[in-house]
Amino acid sequence: MGTDPTKSAGESISQKEAALRSAPPAITALLAPGETILWHGRPRPYVFMVRGLPNLAYGVTWSVLGAFWYEGAVLAPFEGWWRIVPYLSFPFIFAGFSFWRYPIRLGAQARRTWYVVTDRRLFIAELHPDQPPHLRVFTAGEMAPPQLVKRFDGLQDLILTRRALDNPHLTPRLDAGFFGLEDASAAEKAIRANWN
Repeated sequence: MGTDPTKSAGESISQKEAALRSAPPAITALLAPGETILWHGRPRPYVFMVRGLPNLAYGVTWSVLGAFWYEGAVLAPFEGWWRIVPYLSFPFIFAGFSFWRYPIRLGAQARRTWYVVTDRRLFIAELHPDQPPHLRVFTAGEMAPPQLVKRFDGLQDLILTRRALDNPHLTPRLDAGFFGLEDASAAEKAIRANWN
């Protein structure tokens, strides 16, 4: 009454392939007739959020500048319409707070982002509940051979654009590849097998 190990291994492989090719309906609706998904994945949100942390320095600068302006203007003996001068600092304070929210917005963007490799194209899809998906399709002219980068936290990035590879001293933009993946090597294999 034992099971055939060959059959169970074959079934598990086909189940893995089926799971790999399955994607949410919003992603499959973006495919052309006959186009099949070879790989798809999602980034870890904290990878995007870490990208936004330098903006906190700008937020502190603008908020503190606005607070000092307000405090100094309130203490000044303004008369007449000059009394509105303290309130002119509010845009700087609000701008500082918007910089504080930037990492949170990036984290929300990561939760809506899907990386997809099909037999015809590579794209990044950002799904919105009440809007059409925002697609970033990689063209053959901008593509370079994919470069797998292992991160310090165990995750992997896959750099896809020639521009990002030609400027290694700069941090690649979030639309230059697939970032914050647990196993980017599977995406790299799918790309190399179908796009060389």
